[in-house]
Formats: sequence, C-alpha cells, structure tokens
Amino acid sequence: MILVIIPAPCQLKVRGQIKKLLGCISTEPIKIENSAVKLRGYCLCHHDLYHIEVFYLERIQMGKSKVSGIHGINSPVFHNSTIVPEYDGLLDEARVAFHEWLTRTSAFNTCKAIYWILWLMTRGINPLAVLIRHVRVLQKSEIIFNRKTMLQLDAIAKPLNTNI
Repeated sequence: MILVIIPAPCQLKVRGQIKKLLGCISTEPIKIENSAVKLRGYCLCHHDLYHIEVFYLERIQMGKSKVSGIHGINSPVFHNSTIVPEYDGLLDEARVAFHEWLTRTSAFNTCKAIYWILWLMTRGINPLAVLIRHVRVLQKSEIIFNRKTMLQLDAIAKPLNTNI
C-alpha cells in the first residue's frame, strides 16, 4: 500500500485572478457602508466570518478531535490572548471549507472542498462522515445561513467581546 501525502489546500498558492474568476471572495474584507468591519482591531475578511459562523455551531468529531472552527488556531482575531491549540488547526480550515461550500457554493469553493476531502482521506479521516455531521449541525442550528445576506454582525460582535 502506498501512502500519499498531499499538502493542505490552504498551503497551496493559487493566483488571485484565477481564484476570483472561480468565485472566491474569502479574502475580501467585509464592509458595511464602505467601512471595513473590525474585530479586536483586525479587519475581518469573509474567511474570518466563516470561522466565526462555524464557532457558533456545535463542535463536530473530525478524527480524534472535536472541532469548533477556532480552537485549533492561535489567532488574535478569534482569541483575547494566546492559546494552546486543542488540535491541528488544519482541521478548523477543513471544516470551514466545507461550511463555505455548503452555504456559499461557487466553483472555487467546490474545488477547495474536493481537495479538503482528499486531504482528510490521506489523514485517515472519513470526509463523508465529517460532511454529514456538519450538515446535521447546520440543520439543528438556530442560525440561518443565506447566500444573499450576511449574518447580522451585531449578533456576532456582542458575544465576541468576551473570550471565545
């Protein structure tokens, strides 16, 4: 048996023009009335928002870890102080990619989700089980995700003023 190791999709470099052509908006800043939305002094991009959306959902099992969307990443955008990651932060990225694909489908998000599926398989994690768990959590959630409207940032910003 040959074990294939592939880099995580977030470690690949794809030219910005190609990403935009395929529908990628992840790195674009979130703006309200032409003003950038900031959290803890950092301008939020759409990818950060997806991490926050996933954080507000129930954690799901991915391999041996219960993944939240932010607890594998030591980032000042998501945490008031330095944290010791609970698990490999790439699991947060994989879950966020699935969330983005399920809630904001584009050609780019579809390609990214497929690549994350392959990456999880090389790590011995069943990507179909992960997708099913995430869909079930989305269905149970009181948060309504809509492709055409962004979450009410007030609902996000108030709870984020405390430690998450």
